Amino acid sequence: MKKILSCCPVASIESMHLIPADFQFQPGKPVSALKTQVWWLQESESTVCMRDASQPIQFLNHYTDREGYLSSVDQAIRDCTHLCKGYELKTTSTESVFIKIDITLTPVFELFSQEVKFSWDKKTNWRQYEVVSNDWCQIQYPDHPISTHNVVKPVKNKKLVDNEVIWHSNQSIDQAMEGVKAFKEKWALNGLKESLTERKK
Repeated sequence: MKKILSCCPVASIESMHLIPADFQFQPGKPVSALKTQVWWLQESESTVCMRDASQPIQFLNHYTDREGYLSSVDQAIRDCTHLCKGYELKTTSTESVFIKIDITLTPVFELFSQEVKFSWDKKTNWRQYEVVSNDWCQIQYPDHPISTHNVVKPVKNKKLVDNEVIWHSNQSIDQAMEGVKAFKEKWALNGLKESLTERKK
């Protein structure tokens, strides 16, 4: 079973009926399933891209939330700023750099482990989870035979919930940062821990 560390929030908790991915079922026989709670971690992934009017888009550097939820954006902005200075890019340049960001949901099992901190960021709390995908499949109706009316499907590794381009070098700094601010406000998960705690009681 694969385990991961994440400092990102849990966006939702879903009750699922799961069977092992390598389960060998017998036609016409009912299939028992494990009813469990699956936690969906919400994360961001940012890619720094460069584009020239005569060339296809180049995908340069990729960032994840290693400094906290939505921190991939801040890391990518720092990278873009250095690139703009290095290539002397202006808002009117034919070459440009921009950030493509994905918001994803990853299904995991909660592990009762303590939060940990790392030397590079003493303020961010990380937790260990167990990945649901690869090892488990979801069955629609437990204790019934598998059929066209009772489908078994693999649990997705990730769900893509949003994909946008933000922070473009063809914009002014103020315009670009306004776009970043609006995006972060759109995907903020304020008060989520409290709401999840209430739902689990």
